[in-house]
Amino acid sequence: MPDRLHAVGPGWHALLLRLHEQLLILEPGYRVDDLKEKFGTVRVYLASDSVSSRLDTQVLLAAAEAQSATTCEFCGTPGRRRGRGDKPGGWIKTVCDSCHTAWSRRTIMIIHGVVHRREPGLA
Repeated sequence: MPDRLHAVGPGWHALLLRLHEQLLILEPGYRVDDLKEKFGTVRVYLASDSVSSRLDTQVLLAAAEAQSATTCEFCGTPGRRRGRGDKPGGWIKTVCDSCHTAWSRRTIMIIHGVVHRREPGLA
């Protein structure tokens, strides 16, 4: 999982590294098929042939997804799932109030697992 952190924002990296340590205990040879952000939460999909403690593993994955729904993907502080400018429809991210303002103004974005900032007004 550490080599897949670029798929999501840095605010979730610590959460995923904890998940990685927990999975290593249950499934030392686990493999990640996919790791991504979807509907404002982290999604981790493991290769089916690497999962033997299926129930315990699913509990860990569900807990990580639930925690991501309350953790800002940009900075890691407490956040909630929101659309840009709190408008319905469109992209949903889990963000804190500060990052939500910047994200809504399009002055921050996540590229390859890193937060990039740009000057207001440059779109």
